[in-house]
Amino acid sequence: METICILDTSICTDNLGDIIIMDAVNNVVGSLFPNAYVHRIPTHEALSDRTRKWIGESKCCFIGGTNLISSRISRHGLWRIDLDDAELFSTSELVALGVGWNDYGPGPIEQTTRILKTALSSRFNHSVRDGHTLTHLSSILPNVVNTSCPTTWGLTPSHCASIRYSRAKAVVLTLSAWRADPESDRALLSAMRDLYSEVMFFPQMQDDLKYMRQFGFDDIRIIPPNLDAYNTLLESEEVDFVGTRLHGGVRALQRRQRALILAIDNRATEIARDTGLPVVPRTDIEAIRNWVVVAPTAEISLPQKSIDGWKSQFSEQVLSDLAAPPGWHPPRGAKKVRKMVREAKRILT
Repeated sequence: METICILDTSICTDNLGDIIIMDAVNNVVGSLFPNAYVHRIPTHEALSDRTRKWIGESKCCFIGGTNLISSRISRHGLWRIDLDDAELFSTSELVALGVGWNDYGPGPIEQTTRILKTALSSRFNHSVRDGHTLTHLSSILPNVVNTSCPTTWGLTPSHCASIRYSRAKAVVLTLSAWRADPESDRALLSAMRDLYSEVMFFPQMQDDLKYMRQFGFDDIRIIPPNLDAYNTLLESEEVDFVGTRLHGGVRALQRRQRALILAIDNRATEIARDTGLPVVPRTDIEAIRNWVVVAPTAEISLPQKSIDGWKSQFSEQVLSDLAAPPGWHPPRGAKKVRKMVREAKRILT
Protein backbone atom coordinates (compact mmCIF):
# COMPACT_ATOMS: atom_id res chain seq x y z
CA MET A 1 0.00 0.00 0.00
CA GLU A 2 1.50 3.33 -1.11
CA THR A 3 1.86 6.30 1.18
CA ILE A 4 0.96 9.59 -0.48
CA CYS A 5 1.08 13.16 0.82
CA ILE A 6 -1.34 15.87 -0.28
CA LEU A 7 -0.30 19.42 0.51
CA ASP A 8 -3.69 20.70 1.54
CA THR A 9 -4.66 24.36 1.10
CA SER A 10 -7.95 23.84 2.93
CA ILE A 11 -6.25 23.29 6.31
CA CYS A 12 -6.04 26.55 8.30
CA THR A 13 -7.71 28.42 5.46
CA ASP A 14 -10.02 31.42 5.75
CA ASN A 15 -11.48 30.86 2.27
CA LEU A 16 -14.14 28.24 1.55
CA GLY A 17 -12.98 28.21 -2.05
CA ASP A 18 -9.92 26.24 -0.92
CA ILE A 19 -12.24 23.42 0.14
CA ILE A 20 -13.80 23.34 -3.34
CA ILE A 21 -10.32 23.14 -4.87
CA MET A 22 -9.23 20.36 -2.52
CA ASP A 23 -12.40 18.38 -3.26
CA ALA A 24 -11.19 18.22 -6.86
CA VAL A 25 -7.57 17.50 -5.91
CA ASN A 26 -8.65 14.70 -3.56
CA ASN A 27 -10.85 13.14 -6.25
CA VAL A 28 -8.04 13.17 -8.80
CA VAL A 29 -5.43 11.76 -6.41
CA GLY A 30 -7.94 9.19 -5.14
CA SER A 31 -8.59 7.97 -8.68
CA LEU A 32 -4.85 7.63 -9.34
CA PHE A 33 -4.04 5.95 -6.01
CA PRO A 34 -7.20 4.11 -4.90
CA ASN A 35 -5.34 1.97 -2.36
CA ALA A 36 -3.01 4.60 -0.96
CA TYR A 37 -2.77 5.83 2.59
CA VAL A 38 -2.95 9.61 2.36
CA HIS A 39 -1.34 12.10 4.74
CA ARG A 40 -2.50 15.73 4.56
CA ILE A 41 0.00 18.50 5.10
CA PRO A 42 -1.06 22.16 5.51
CA THR A 43 0.45 24.64 3.07
CA HIS A 44 -0.61 27.60 5.22
CA GLU A 45 1.54 26.40 8.13
CA ALA A 46 5.26 25.63 8.35
CA LEU A 47 6.35 22.00 8.28
CA SER A 48 6.64 20.24 11.62
CA ASP A 49 8.69 17.25 12.73
CA ARG A 50 5.60 15.12 12.18
CA THR A 51 4.90 16.34 8.64
CA ARG A 52 8.59 16.06 7.71
CA LYS A 53 8.45 12.40 8.73
CA TRP A 54 5.38 11.83 6.53
CA ILE A 55 7.06 13.43 3.54
CA GLY A 56 10.08 11.18 4.03
CA GLU A 57 7.84 8.11 4.04
CA SER A 58 5.85 9.02 0.92
CA LYS A 59 6.28 7.71 -2.60
CA CYS A 60 4.76 10.83 -4.06
CA CYS A 61 3.40 14.19 -2.91
CA PHE A 62 0.84 16.39 -4.64
CA ILE A 63 0.26 20.10 -4.29
CA GLY A 64 -2.79 21.98 -5.54
CA GLY A 65 -4.03 25.50 -5.07
CA THR A 66 -5.00 28.10 -7.59
CA ASN A 67 -2.98 31.03 -6.20
CA LEU A 68 -0.31 29.11 -4.39
CA ILE A 69 2.81 30.09 -6.34
CA SER A 70 4.09 33.63 -6.60
CA SER A 71 7.17 35.40 -7.89
CA ARG A 72 8.34 35.88 -4.28
CA ILE A 73 7.91 32.62 -2.40
CA SER A 74 8.88 32.78 1.25
CA ARG A 75 8.21 31.05 4.54
CA HIS A 76 5.61 33.72 5.28
CA GLY A 77 3.60 33.42 2.04
CA LEU A 78 0.58 31.39 0.94
CA TRP A 79 2.84 28.34 0.67
CA ARG A 80 5.13 28.41 3.70
CA ILE A 81 8.29 26.91 2.28
CA ASP A 82 11.99 27.76 2.30
CA LEU A 83 15.03 26.11 0.73
CA ASP A 84 15.44 23.61 3.59
CA ASP A 85 11.86 22.44 3.04
CA ALA A 86 12.42 22.37 -0.72
CA GLU A 87 15.36 20.01 -0.33
CA LEU A 88 13.23 17.73 1.81
CA PHE A 89 10.49 17.68 -0.85
CA SER A 90 13.11 16.85 -3.47
CA THR A 91 13.26 13.29 -2.07
CA SER A 92 9.51 12.71 -2.38
CA GLU A 93 8.54 13.46 -6.03
CA LEU A 94 6.47 16.56 -5.32
CA VAL A 95 4.04 17.07 -8.24
CA ALA A 96 1.89 20.13 -8.94
CA LEU A 97 -1.80 19.58 -9.64
CA GLY A 98 -3.54 22.64 -11.08
CA VAL A 99 -1.38 25.19 -9.30
CA GLY A 100 -1.60 28.83 -10.27
CA TRP A 101 0.58 31.92 -10.22
CA ASN A 102 -0.50 34.65 -7.83
CA ASP A 103 -1.46 37.70 -9.90
CA TYR A 104 0.33 39.50 -12.70
CA GLY A 105 3.70 41.17 -12.36
CA PRO A 106 7.41 40.43 -12.78
CA GLY A 107 8.73 36.91 -13.11
CA PRO A 108 10.18 34.82 -10.29
CA ILE A 109 13.06 36.14 -8.23
CA GLU A 110 16.17 34.02 -7.77
CA GLN A 111 15.03 32.60 -4.40
CA THR A 112 11.70 31.47 -5.87
CA THR A 113 13.48 29.83 -8.80
CA ARG A 114 15.79 27.91 -6.45
CA ILE A 115 12.93 26.78 -4.21
CA LEU A 116 10.69 25.57 -7.04
CA LYS A 117 13.49 23.95 -9.02
CA THR A 118 14.60 22.09 -5.90
CA ALA A 119 11.18 21.13 -4.50
CA LEU A 120 9.27 20.08 -7.62
CA SER A 121 9.85 16.71 -9.24
CA SER A 122 12.03 16.51 -12.35
CA ARG A 123 10.55 13.09 -13.15
CA PHE A 124 6.86 13.93 -13.49
CA ASN A 125 5.07 16.61 -15.46
CA HIS A 126 3.46 19.36 -13.40
CA SER A 127 -0.13 20.45 -13.98
CA VAL A 128 -0.88 24.19 -13.94
CA ARG A 129 -4.19 25.98 -14.16
CA ASP A 130 -3.57 28.43 -17.04
CA GLY A 131 -1.23 29.77 -19.69
CA HIS A 132 -0.02 32.61 -17.47
CA THR A 133 1.24 30.11 -14.89
CA LEU A 134 2.66 27.91 -17.65
CA THR A 135 4.78 30.81 -18.91
CA HIS A 136 6.25 31.56 -15.48
CA LEU A 137 6.80 28.00 -14.27
CA SER A 138 8.22 26.88 -17.63
CA SER A 139 10.96 29.46 -17.18
CA ILE A 140 12.09 27.34 -14.19
CA LEU A 141 11.20 23.76 -15.19
CA PRO A 142 10.71 22.13 -18.60
CA ASN A 143 8.17 19.54 -17.46
CA VAL A 144 5.01 21.68 -17.13
CA VAL A 145 1.62 21.27 -18.85
CA ASN A 146 -1.51 23.44 -18.83
CA THR A 147 -4.45 21.28 -17.71
CA SER A 148 -6.65 24.08 -16.33
CA CYS A 149 -7.82 23.89 -12.73
CA PRO A 150 -8.95 20.37 -11.66
CA THR A 151 -12.21 21.91 -10.45
CA THR A 152 -13.08 22.38 -14.14
CA TRP A 153 -12.20 18.85 -15.28
CA GLY A 154 -15.79 17.67 -14.84
CA LEU A 155 -17.20 20.50 -16.97
CA THR A 156 -17.24 18.34 -20.07
CA PRO A 157 -19.44 19.08 -23.12
CA SER A 158 -22.03 16.56 -21.94
CA HIS A 159 -22.09 18.09 -18.45
CA CYS A 160 -22.41 21.64 -19.78
CA ALA A 161 -25.22 20.54 -22.09
CA SER A 162 -27.17 19.44 -19.00
CA ILE A 163 -27.02 22.87 -17.34
CA ARG A 164 -30.18 24.97 -17.31
CA TYR A 165 -29.67 28.14 -19.34
CA SER A 166 -32.95 29.96 -18.80
CA ARG A 167 -32.90 32.72 -16.22
CA ALA A 168 -33.77 31.62 -12.69
CA LYS A 169 -35.99 33.67 -10.43
CA ALA A 170 -33.27 33.83 -7.77
CA VAL A 171 -29.57 34.60 -7.86
CA VAL A 172 -26.79 33.77 -5.42
CA LEU A 173 -24.20 36.52 -5.31
CA THR A 174 -20.62 36.67 -4.02
CA LEU A 175 -18.31 39.61 -3.39
CA SER A 176 -14.64 39.76 -2.41
CA ALA A 177 -13.85 42.06 0.48
CA TRP A 178 -10.11 41.51 0.04
CA ARG A 179 -10.30 43.25 -3.35
CA ALA A 180 -13.13 45.71 -2.78
CA ASP A 181 -14.49 48.10 -5.40
CA PRO A 182 -17.43 49.80 -3.65
CA GLU A 183 -18.67 51.63 -6.72
CA SER A 184 -18.74 48.54 -8.96
CA ASP A 185 -20.02 46.25 -6.20
CA ARG A 186 -22.89 48.61 -5.30
CA ALA A 187 -23.85 48.78 -8.98
CA LEU A 188 -23.74 44.97 -9.14
CA LEU A 189 -25.99 44.59 -6.10
CA SER A 190 -28.47 47.09 -7.52
CA ALA A 191 -28.53 45.30 -10.87
CA MET A 192 -29.16 41.91 -9.24
CA ARG A 193 -32.08 43.33 -7.21
CA ASP A 194 -33.56 44.72 -10.43
CA LEU A 195 -33.16 41.52 -12.44
CA TYR A 196 -34.13 38.81 -9.94
CA SER A 197 -37.07 38.23 -7.62
CA GLU A 198 -34.72 37.12 -4.85
CA VAL A 199 -31.07 37.88 -4.18
CA MET A 200 -29.02 35.60 -1.93
CA PHE A 201 -25.49 36.18 -0.70
CA PHE A 202 -22.86 33.53 -0.01
CA PRO A 203 -19.98 34.84 2.18
CA GLN A 204 -17.07 32.71 1.00
CA MET A 205 -14.72 34.55 3.37
CA GLN A 206 -15.57 36.02 6.76
CA ASP A 207 -15.10 39.68 5.78
CA ASP A 208 -17.34 39.35 2.71
CA LEU A 209 -20.57 39.58 4.69
CA LYS A 210 -19.51 42.70 6.59
CA TYR A 211 -18.47 44.26 3.29
CA MET A 212 -21.80 43.45 1.60
CA ARG A 213 -23.82 44.84 4.52
CA GLN A 214 -22.14 48.23 4.28
CA PHE A 215 -24.22 48.88 1.15
CA GLY A 216 -27.39 48.98 3.25
CA PHE A 217 -29.56 46.40 1.44
CA ASP A 218 -31.64 44.54 4.03
CA ASP A 219 -33.65 42.29 1.69
CA ILE A 220 -30.83 39.89 0.77
CA ARG A 221 -30.98 36.32 2.06
CA ILE A 222 -27.72 35.18 3.66
CA ILE A 223 -26.52 31.65 3.00
CA PRO A 224 -24.71 30.18 6.05
CA PRO A 225 -20.94 30.45 5.55
CA ASN A 226 -20.15 26.79 5.07
CA LEU A 227 -19.86 24.61 2.01
CA ASP A 228 -22.58 22.17 3.09
CA ALA A 229 -25.13 24.99 3.14
CA TYR A 230 -23.99 26.25 -0.25
CA ASN A 231 -24.07 22.76 -1.77
CA THR A 232 -27.57 22.20 -0.37
CA LEU A 233 -28.79 25.43 -1.95
CA LEU A 234 -27.35 24.52 -5.34
CA GLU A 235 -28.81 21.03 -5.20
CA SER A 236 -32.28 21.96 -3.93
CA GLU A 237 -33.18 25.29 -5.56
CA GLU A 238 -33.06 26.72 -9.06
CA VAL A 239 -30.66 29.65 -8.87
CA ASP A 240 -28.21 31.56 -11.01
CA PHE A 241 -24.75 32.42 -9.72
CA VAL A 242 -23.20 35.84 -10.32
CA GLY A 243 -20.14 36.90 -8.37
CA THR A 244 -16.45 37.54 -7.94
CA ARG A 245 -15.65 34.23 -6.27
CA LEU A 246 -14.16 31.99 -8.95
CA HIS A 247 -14.69 28.68 -7.23
CA GLY A 248 -18.10 29.64 -5.91
CA GLY A 249 -19.05 29.98 -9.58
CA VAL A 250 -17.32 26.76 -10.61
CA ARG A 251 -19.17 24.92 -7.84
CA ALA A 252 -22.46 26.23 -9.25
CA LEU A 253 -21.52 24.91 -12.70
CA GLN A 254 -20.54 21.57 -11.15
CA ARG A 255 -24.05 21.41 -9.68
CA ARG A 256 -25.62 22.29 -13.07
CA GLN A 257 -26.60 25.83 -12.16
CA ARG A 258 -26.08 28.73 -14.56
CA ALA A 259 -23.10 30.85 -13.51
CA LEU A 260 -21.28 34.03 -14.46
CA ILE A 261 -17.93 34.68 -12.78
CA LEU A 262 -16.78 38.29 -12.43
CA ALA A 263 -13.06 38.78 -12.92
CA ILE A 264 -11.14 40.75 -10.29
CA ASP A 265 -7.66 39.25 -10.79
CA ASN A 266 -5.73 36.94 -13.07
CA ARG A 267 -7.33 33.66 -11.97
CA ALA A 268 -10.71 33.84 -13.65
CA THR A 269 -9.38 35.93 -16.53
CA GLU A 270 -6.67 33.43 -17.47
CA ILE A 271 -8.80 30.30 -17.06
CA ALA A 272 -11.52 31.92 -19.19
CA ARG A 273 -8.97 32.81 -21.87
CA ASP A 274 -7.90 29.16 -22.09
CA THR A 275 -11.24 27.39 -21.69
CA GLY A 276 -14.15 29.75 -22.37
CA LEU A 277 -15.32 29.66 -18.75
CA PRO A 278 -18.13 32.26 -18.49
CA VAL A 279 -16.30 35.31 -17.15
CA VAL A 280 -16.70 39.07 -17.58
CA PRO A 281 -15.02 41.95 -15.73
CA ARG A 282 -16.75 43.03 -12.53
CA THR A 283 -16.86 46.61 -13.80
CA ASP A 284 -18.85 45.75 -16.95
CA ILE A 285 -22.37 46.03 -15.53
CA GLU A 286 -23.91 46.18 -19.03
CA ALA A 287 -22.32 42.84 -19.99
CA ILE A 288 -23.55 41.32 -16.71
CA ARG A 289 -27.09 42.52 -17.39
CA ASN A 290 -26.94 41.16 -20.94
CA TRP A 291 -25.80 37.76 -19.68
CA VAL A 292 -28.71 37.57 -17.24
CA VAL A 293 -31.28 38.45 -19.91
CA VAL A 294 -29.88 36.60 -22.93
CA ALA A 295 -28.92 33.44 -20.99
CA PRO A 296 -26.08 32.17 -23.23
CA THR A 297 -24.88 28.58 -22.97
CA ALA A 298 -21.51 27.75 -21.44
CA GLU A 299 -19.14 26.48 -24.11
CA ILE A 300 -16.16 25.29 -22.10
CA SER A 301 -13.23 23.75 -23.96
CA LEU A 302 -11.01 21.67 -21.69
CA PRO A 303 -7.43 20.68 -22.57
CA GLN A 304 -8.44 17.04 -22.40
CA LYS A 305 -5.29 15.63 -24.03
CA SER A 306 -3.13 17.44 -21.48
CA ILE A 307 -5.33 16.23 -18.62
CA ASP A 308 -5.24 12.62 -19.83
CA GLY A 309 -1.51 12.79 -20.49
CA TRP A 310 -0.80 14.17 -17.03
CA LYS A 311 -2.84 11.38 -15.41
CA SER A 312 -1.28 8.63 -17.52
CA GLN A 313 2.24 9.24 -16.17
CA PHE A 314 1.28 7.61 -12.85
CA SER A 315 1.31 4.02 -14.07
CA GLU A 316 1.73 1.09 -11.69
CA GLN A 317 5.17 0.35 -13.15
CA VAL A 318 6.40 3.90 -12.61
CA LEU A 319 5.02 4.00 -9.08
CA SER A 320 6.57 0.64 -8.20
CA ASP A 321 9.97 2.14 -8.96
CA LEU A 322 9.44 4.89 -6.40
CA ALA A 323 10.32 4.22 -2.80
CA ALA A 324 11.34 6.22 0.21
CA PRO A 325 14.81 5.30 1.54
CA PRO A 326 14.32 2.37 3.96
CA GLY A 327 14.51 3.42 7.56
CA TRP A 328 15.03 7.09 6.70
CA HIS A 329 13.06 9.77 8.52
CA PRO A 330 13.58 13.54 8.46
CA PRO A 331 15.34 14.81 11.59
CA ARG A 332 14.15 17.18 14.23
CA GLY A 333 15.07 20.77 13.47
CA ALA A 334 15.39 22.45 10.10
CA LYS A 335 19.16 22.99 10.44
CA LYS A 336 19.84 19.27 9.99
CA VAL A 337 17.50 18.77 7.06
CA ARG A 338 20.01 19.51 4.30
CA LYS A 339 22.53 17.01 5.63
CA MET A 340 19.91 14.26 5.89
CA VAL A 341 18.49 15.04 2.45
CA ARG A 342 21.94 14.62 0.93
CA GLU A 343 22.26 11.26 2.69
CA ALA A 344 18.81 10.22 1.42
CA LYS A 345 19.80 11.11 -2.14
CA ARG A 346 22.99 9.05 -1.75
CA ILE A 347 20.92 6.02 -0.64
CA LEU A 348 18.51 6.42 -3.55
CA THR A 349 21.26 6.59 -6.13
